[in-house]
Amino acid sequence: MEKFKNIYIIGAGKVAKECQKITQDYFNQEIIYLNDLNDLNDFFKNIKNCLIISANNFYIFKKECIQNNIIINYHNALLPYHRGCNAHIWSIWDNDKQTGITWHLVEESIDTGEILIQQKIKLNNNFTSLSLLNSQHKLAISSLKKALQNLQNAKTITQNNKKGKYHKKSEFPNKGFLNLSWNQEKIYRFLRAMDCGILSGIPKPKLKLLGKEKEILFYQINDLDLILNLSDNTILKITKD
Repeated sequence: MEKFKNIYIIGAGKVAKECQKITQDYFNQEIIYLNDLNDLNDFFKNIKNCLIISANNFYIFKKECIQNNIIINYHNALLPYHRGCNAHIWSIWDNDKQTGITWHLVEESIDTGEILIQQKIKLNNNFTSLSLLNSQHKLAISSLKKALQNLQNAKTITQNNKKGKYHKKSEFPNKGFLNLSWNQEKIYRFLRAMDCGILSGIPKPKLKLLGKEKEILFYQINDLDLILNLSDNTILKITKD
């Protein structure tokens, strides 16, 4: 593979920063971190023959950029399953036995490109979306070097895009509402799936109580009870059967 004209990293937080360091060591050239551009569309349409690494990034690359450059993306699921947004939430809600991460080539359709590497995580009932995402981020960082090696060696796997499902950013399990008529396992699974941390930008889960919608601010689960702290200072205690 020929040397790239430039290499760019686009993304947020520790994942993007660590991927920048790994890529710089791997290629032994400067890696440009894109974190303060006002018009990404204008920037990306004017570059060619570059490598773009999308790490914890929500920008959707346009056709011209994809055709003129090589782009690899970190996705927090085992593609082709859970394409799109909030894959960690859906993995828990769908009661998957395992999930993981995928580094893949970017093409015009979302999360359908050739797979460079996948790493698996065995799920259990202790995972919340927050703890799962943290585990996935660590795997994405640790597997990037191998993904770059596979990219250089043209070692990829074609996805079976007839499998899996695409999730929109606006979609959440049961539209984000807890149903108290569910069995205990399903209630706990919903709460774990929607437990994304205060900085995630994900809306708090809600429930309808006496005809009113209330946010679930906190929840506690012990051997005897489920305790929900609601947005109007109501505390709802549900005793296990």
